Amino acid sequence: PTPSPTSAKPAPVAAAPPAIRPLTSVPPPISKAKVAQPTAQSTKAALSGAAAEAAAVDDGLPTDELAKVRAAREIGIEPEPWVLGQTDRNFVFWIWQQSAGYPLIRTAAELTLSTDLATIDAACKQFILHGIFDAKIADDAKKISDEAAARAARDLKRAAYAAAGLTLDTEGRMLLLSERDAVIEIWSRAAGARVKAAAAAVINGTPAQQHEFLSTGVKAAAEQDVQDAIAAAEAAGAAEQARLARRGAMTAAAAIIGFVADEGKLAMTDDNFIRWVWQVVDTDANRIEISAAAETALRSSNPADWRRFIDTGMREADRRDLDRELAEAEAAHRQSANNIKTKAAADGEDNLVTAATQALAGDVGAVRNFLTTGRYQVPPDSTNRPSAKSWQWTNLNSGKCLAAEGDSLTNGKAVVQANCADNVKQRWLAMRVYGSTDLYRIINASDRTKCVSLASPSTDLGIKFVIRTCDGQTDQNFRYNKPAGGDNYVWLNAFGGRPIYILGGSKDAGAGAVTGSALITAVHKFYPTNTELQAGAELSDAKALNSHLGHTLQLQSDGKIVLSKGPKAVWTPGAFTGARLTNQRDGNLVLYRADGTPVWASGTHGNGPSTLKLQKDGNLVLYRNENGKATWSIDIFDMTVVSHLNGKCLTVPDGRFEDAAQLEMRTCTGSPSQQFMWLPNGSLVSFNSKCVDVWGSNPADGTPIVLYTCNDTGAQRFGSDPFDPLMTNNETGKCMTVAHNNAADGAKVHQWLCHRGPSQLWRWVFHSPPRA
Repeated sequence: PTPSPTSAKPAPVAAAPPAIRPLTSVPPPISKAKVAQPTAQSTKAALSGAAAEAAAVDDGLPTDELAKVRAAREIGIEPEPWVLGQTDRNFVFWIWQQSAGYPLIRTAAELTLSTDLATIDAACKQFILHGIFDAKIADDAKKISDEAAARAARDLKRAAYAAAGLTLDTEGRMLLLSERDAVIEIWSRAAGARVKAAAAAVINGTPAQQHEFLSTGVKAAAEQDVQDAIAAAEAAGAAEQARLARRGAMTAAAAIIGFVADEGKLAMTDDNFIRWVWQVVDTDANRIEISAAAETALRSSNPADWRRFIDTGMREADRRDLDRELAEAEAAHRQSANNIKTKAAADGEDNLVTAATQALAGDVGAVRNFLTTGRYQVPPDSTNRPSAKSWQWTNLNSGKCLAAEGDSLTNGKAVVQANCADNVKQRWLAMRVYGSTDLYRIINASDRTKCVSLASPSTDLGIKFVIRTCDGQTDQNFRYNKPAGGDNYVWLNAFGGRPIYILGGSKDAGAGAVTGSALITAVHKFYPTNTELQAGAELSDAKALNSHLGHTLQLQSDGKIVLSKGPKAVWTPGAFTGARLTNQRDGNLVLYRADGTPVWASGTHGNGPSTLKLQKDGNLVLYRNENGKATWSIDIFDMTVVSHLNGKCLTVPDGRFEDAAQLEMRTCTGSPSQQFMWLPNGSLVSFNSKCVDVWGSNPADGTPIVLYTCNDTGAQRFGSDPFDPLMTNNETGKCMTVAHNNAADGAKVHQWLCHRGPSQLWRWVFHSPPRA
């Protein structure tokens, strides 16, 4: 339908009242305001602030010289004028050439330069404006990490030498050896046969085996050398065995903190040896568990406690120190990833939020990989389908929405079609797979870690689609096509190339989604819908907002934005035509032509990210995300019409939305048969494109008030003010009346000469918030 432009522009609205209740007094009339025309001033407002996003896509302009100067300074270079004049791509290549000392900046530049031709200009611009700064932070963190790793490597070798009984050289050469050379050093100089044998076994082994020898193997071999010495000394008696055991335990304990226990240390009493250990580690932030265990042992007067600390307690405390350090490192990594996620959410970068969420759901390796490389391997939101943000996918055959069975997102739950509802679990992101040009993962908006997947890896017909944790497997990848002559999507699973199909062509809720045949029908086709337009999203390309109670907002093929109740068009911002309606992140709704020219705007820029909601009552309202305040609405919505005579509601009998159905009075239930939308021309619109009508335009008293196909005649217009308690027909001049003053359910409604009695007085109960 293509409605005539309305002459009333909706005013902003305030937040919704806490409860819905009938009006107890007659509110002031709704004033009429003219629709804002796209003047130069309104066009400027449309493009102010973040409106420059131009429908959440790149404006196509290169970065300015100041941005390039800032980027170059991140690697300590003042760029010459000829560099500043380069294109964004050539400037990123120049950064790559100059950044040998910044490996992560160099990697980020390489990833940017490897972007496909369709998005490389935007990717290079994002690298100059944002990516290089994020990579510099990561480079700084890597340098700190490298220094920590070098210290850990020195400590590892120091402890290994100590365990093998080797004294460090004064020049520190031994600490700078590679791990393999350190193993050779121990093999050539160690006195213990077990240590020498263990070293010899890994000299030509793998780096992992050599590392394991230095971290644990040398200590175990040294302890076995002690046990061998004990066994050899059995003939010398128990005293000698005990002496050797004590020396071995003290040697091993000293090696834990990187010292060789000389004869002076080995001659110490147990408590003095523990005191020495405590003094060595007391100020070492990496040895707090050893320090605490040593202090606890020293506070005991029981020699058995001292011996227990030296024999086993110190090793156990060392393990706790290691566990704590690993836990602290993981916590720091997770906090960094969470900070990136929080900032991405604030900046409206949905794909980066998804990538961070999936990393945080994984182990420490997944988080670390995200921080070092994964965060730079996230495709732009603009590459998603049907566009940025999440959408419901409605089946063309059934009108039902793709959902998880029972709204459960546990692994293995079937993907089905369900009755569409304002439910985030029915929304999906079709997110581009990084590095591909045509692969997407269908990710649930409620749990960004869950993907649509095959129940089993098979190319057969009838394989169920299920929910599974996103793992990057081929069966979680999809391609799409849009059949000729339509604006619907067919999603093809990449594993076998088979489309998503509703089992048996069913129109019932709960029917499963399975792999279908290559013969495409309406059962294979889905179109994107939603109850809201999120900040940064746009309405175009056959997308629609739907209240799920018969109201639809869409950009028609003629370029007009139209709100309909059933097939009846009830609102348009005017005779403007465009290619996309964008909910900009500055809080402004803007209708753009294909060339980027704004032709209409809500004038709400400056409010920050906001959400456009098509409410269940049909009202279109823009809510500010920060505080939930309504900043704009169309002020057209479903209401119930209540009689002063009996407190009952005007009702379509038996829900029969058909011509000539006479209206009657029933106890108010809020059902669709009691919902009427008042339009500024005085029409009262019900469902199925039916309007309240004086039957046959007959002026006689007692003529039934009925439903009839909307035709914009005077017989279907009842005044110009919904808050006037009299509902006077424009053509007959008679008033809508409860017949015979009948207060019972089922009382019929007709017209009668106006007399302002209770049977002719009405009030409206509405569900939308009042205007601000």
